[in-house]
Amino acid sequence: MGWFRVRNRADESGAAMIELALVLILLVMLLVGTVTAAVAFGRGNSIQNAAREASRYAATRDEVASNLNEVIQVAKAASSGDLDPSAPGYYVCVAYVNGVANVRATEGSPPTLPGDNTCYADGRPATETRVQVTAGRDTTINAIVFSTDVPLTTEAAARYER
Repeated sequence: MGWFRVRNRADESGAAMIELALVLILLVMLLVGTVTAAVAFGRGNSIQNAAREASRYAATRDEVASNLNEVIQVAKAASSGDLDPSAPGYYVCVAYVNGVANVRATEGSPPTLPGDNTCYADGRPATETRVQVTAGRDTTINAIVFSTDVPLTTEAAARYER
C-alpha cells in the first residue's frame, strides 16, 4: 500500500480559511446589493405615492390651474424626503389638462417633455379635464465592486372633480 498517500488534516486548514474568505466576499456583495436595491424600491414606492397624492389633491382643488406650484409642494411633502431638492436628478411636473389650454409647472430637472405642454401622454381624450403628475429622481444600487444608477420615475393622473 505504498502507492496511497495518507494526508494529514492539518495540511488543509489554510484552504478552509481561504475558501471562507472568498465565499464571504461574495455573500457581503450580495447582501449590500440586496439592501441598496431594497432602499431603491422603497424610494420608488414613496415617489409613486407622492405623485398619486398630489394628483388627488389637485383634482379636488378650486383654481388648480393657478396653484400648480402648491401641488408640487404637496408631492414633495408626501414623498418622505425622496423628492428633496438635494436628491440627485429630482423633478416634479404637474399639468392641468382641460382640452382648451394645458398649463404646466415643473420643479427640478425633468426629462425631455412632449411638445404639447403636458407632463406625459396618458392616452386619455384631450377634452377630459384632469391633473397629471410626473415625479422622479435618480438613485444608485451598489454591490461593492460595481454600482448602477437607476432612474426612478412615476406618473399619476386624476380627473378634475370641480
